[in-house]
This record gives sequence, structure tokens and C-alpha cells, in this order.
Amino acid sequence: MVLALLAGGARAADAGEPIYGGCVDAQGAAVPALSDDQLPAVVATGIEAGRAVIRYNPAVLPRLLPVTRSFLFAQACARINLGYPALGELDAGQARRADCAAADSLRRSGLLTAGAQPALEADLSLADDEWAWVPGPRRSFALDACPAGSGRGLYGLPEAGQPGWNACVRACAAPLYRCQARCAAGSCADCESAYARCIAGCGAP
Repeated sequence: MVLALLAGGARAADAGEPIYGGCVDAQGAAVPALSDDQLPAVVATGIEAGRAVIRYNPAVLPRLLPVTRSFLFAQACARINLGYPALGELDAGQARRADCAAADSLRRSGLLTAGAQPALEADLSLADDEWAWVPGPRRSFALDACPAGSGRGLYGLPEAGQPGWNACVRACAAPLYRCQARCAAGSCADCESAYARCIAGCGAP
């Protein structure tokens, strides 16, 4: 999959912040992540100017844990990376594959630990009225049953044994997170493009 999930995102998650951004599609192109306080959903994928985008609203369903918001963003990214339509609802099988890819990507990035997973799954036990704010279809989340490695490539995550490249990507991630924290709705695309240029300078992993 392809959420080029921030290599430095674990530090933000530790601080209680959800991780948005760093998503790449199946071709490795950055997918814009836009904060939108008018969006009637936690996160949603769409097509704008002929390309896939992800919009998110941090104010929707304020009870959700930061790791749950990170998971739902990762799942939206996974949808795009797997080549599923950005518009409309996924079927049950597609949603399951995107869920598994999102969970695997977050685990490998250190954002979803074994201790945090039960809390995530409990948080995703949504009430009937809450499903209107979360990408469907309605489903349960049994993430332990997901195959290992299903989220590779989702965030362009580095593999183990590449300390120099890892350090370079972490250095790129810090200004991306700061930029996204400052940007207003619809103005985060520059953050993503600057991140893409930065990691391109890290060379091949």
C-alpha cells in the first residue's frame, strides 16, 4: 500500500496527535491531504482537478482517540493506493483489505503497538449514528486476522536496516507535520509537495 506514512510520525502520536499526510498512490505520487472544517466526516477521499485527494475534519466525532483518527486516515490512503475508486462506498472485501493495509502500515511505523490495538478496535465499535461520519460499509474490525505485510508501500515506509535513509526521511517528516499543523483548509498541498521533494533527496532506500 502507499501511505508514505511519516517516518517521524511516531513522535507526534506519542504527543497525542493524529497523523495526517504522507500518503502516496500506487505510482508513488503524493496524495494531497487537506484539513477541512466543513467536511461532514472524519475523513473522506475524493477527486479534485482530476486527481485523488484526502480531506479530513479533526473536529468530527471528538470522542475518537488519536490512533483511531490516524487509522481512518491510513485506511483512506490505502483505498487510493489499492486502486479502488476515490468516490463511492467500498464493498466489504475492499474495505477489509484497506483496513488491513492501514493497520499493518501503522504497526510498522510504530504508531500502532500491540497494547494500543485493543483500544483502537474498541474505539471503532461505532454507534449506528456514528457510521454516518466514517467511511463505510458498516463492519467489525478484527485486525489480528490481517495478513502480515499488507500495508507495505502505503506510506513509503522504510524497511529495517536502512538507518541513513530512515534518518533522512525522519528529518523530512518533521517540517511536514509542522506545516500541516499550521495550514488552513485547502492549503496543505504545498506541505505535501515540499515533503515529496525532500524525500526525493534522500535517494533510494
